[in-house]
Amino acid sequence: MNAECRLRNAEFKYKIEHSEIRIPKSAFERGGSVIEIDFNKGDGLIPVVIQDASTDQVLMLGYMNRKSWEETLKTGKVTFWSRSRKKLWLKGETSGHFQEVREIWLDCDGDTLLIKVDQIGRAACHTGFQSCFHHRYEGGEWKISGKKIFDPKEVYGK
Repeated sequence: MNAECRLRNAEFKYKIEHSEIRIPKSAFERGGSVIEIDFNKGDGLIPVVIQDASTDQVLMLGYMNRKSWEETLKTGKVTFWSRSRKKLWLKGETSGHFQEVREIWLDCDGDTLLIKVDQIGRAACHTGFQSCFHHRYEGGEWKISGKKIFDPKEVYGK
């Protein structure tokens, strides 16, 4: 499995071989400039937009700290920092709906990531929808867009 990661206009590749990834550094030099993720702006957390690599649908928003970033690179599966549980959270650890990394993009300010993934399982949202963005504001009110793909009670037991 190969995944291309892009940070700003600089590209680097990493290869997953037998569940191992050659880990790129958070900062690297190219053409005399250093490109790095700025974990200092948000008290150590950066927002991460998750997008389906095949459909370009935005699936969710999560947060990463340096440790979850490194874990994501090491495993090739998206790992967030859970702000409510105050611990690392491997997306899919309970539901089986993992997110395998295909591309990583860093915004121009270095403080937001866009990760394109292969969504394993049918949905990214814990409420049972494919995307967490299933509420659409239309005609002065919120409407649900899409349909539930799974019953959260069956998956999470809640």
